[in-house]
Formats: sequence, C-alpha cells, structure tokens
Amino acid sequence: MDKEMNRFQKKHINNYLKENRMTLDEIQQAFLDSFTMNQLSNMEIASLLVSVMRNTLQQPANASLLREQVGIDPDKLGIDAVTEVMGLFAKEFVKTL
Repeated sequence: MDKEMNRFQKKHINNYLKENRMTLDEIQQAFLDSFTMNQLSNMEIASLLVSVMRNTLQQPANASLLREQVGIDPDKLGIDAVTEVMGLFAKEFVKTL
C-alpha cells in the first residue's frame, strides 16, 4: 500500500481534527488536570513546560522560521533563552486578546 495518504484520507483526517479541536481554555484545563492527577511539583511543571516549548521551537516549520526571520538556532537555545522566547510569544499573544 502506498505510504502517502490519498485525498479521501486527508479530507477525513482534516474533518476529524476540525470537529475535535479544543479551545485554549480546554487545553489549559487538560494540562492542569494532568498536573494535579500526577501530583507534579512546581519545579516539575516548569521543567515540563520549558521542555515542551523547546521541542515546539525545534519542529521543522518553527525552526526554519526562527532561523530565517529571527536568526535564532532553536537547537542551541538553553533554558534562559527558551523562557525568554516563550515570554515574548506570550506577550505578543496577549496583545491580540
């Protein structure tokens, strides 16, 4: 079988994703519920969130954008730089509310 998806499969997946998309509030609540159920400490949560952000910045599309438009290599970002970038994104997002 061909490894690439056909048009029907892509449409079915896109429809499923649109129908089951969560709001930011719902995603936040899912995170909070998970943190509570797993009894994570503040330090564990902070480490997890920084790790998630670092991994997100390293995704191919995001990494290309950062390299080309901002001149940042996400593979070389330490904790301080990741949290600084996270803060910048958060501040920009808040302006859109």
